Amino acid sequence: MPKSLFNLVLTFVAVVVENLPTMSSQEMEVYVSKPEKLRAILRKAFGFSPVLCRVKLGTGLKTSRDFYQAFAEKGMKVDRVGGAMLDQTDIEILDQPMEVNVVAPTVAELGFKDGARYPDICQRGLELGYGLCPFELGPQLRLQHYGHWNEWLYLAMEPVKLRVSGDLVIFCIHPDAASTNFLVGKHIGSKNDEFFAGDRQIVFVCHR
Repeated sequence: MPKSLFNLVLTFVAVVVENLPTMSSQEMEVYVSKPEKLRAILRKAFGFSPVLCRVKLGTGLKTSRDFYQAFAEKGMKVDRVGGAMLDQTDIEILDQPMEVNVVAPTVAELGFKDGARYPDICQRGLELGYGLCPFELGPQLRLQHYGHWNEWLYLAMEPVKLRVSGDLVIFCIHPDAASTNFLVGKHIGSKNDEFFAGDRQIVFVCHR
């Protein structure tokens, strides 16, 4: 850790300690013995969402055909827009394997209880220290964690501009309560399409 960052961390910890409410030794011992409780409180206080899952990237799937075959082997489908996204030949796929943590806070948890536009949601996530999802994360998230969620998950990512229509689209994950697991593409080019209600969950990369 760079010395300047180390000093900043020490200063930050000192300020936190100075502003802690009065605690008994017994209360302190609870958090010392069970740091997960303290971690949960700090995440909530600083706006951090719990990690949703870990996703492997750079698994060797490089072309749309590779991804279609992987989906077919698991009995999963890709809708028309999602397929058009996969068919873009200039999409970057990682050559080397790596794993990333992802979070999925609601729009309200990001500070927009009445909903917000997609660009504002992405910007807020960046301000909170999250990262935008690489393109590959959409299909890999669906493939690796199918059967886990009953809510729509929308990826915070650089929108893809489809060649044929020129539409701006992002990946989203179809709820697993349905009979078929889908990777879906969502249009965000119009004012109506780019607005997300407060209860919508947005996927970001979490650098921790």
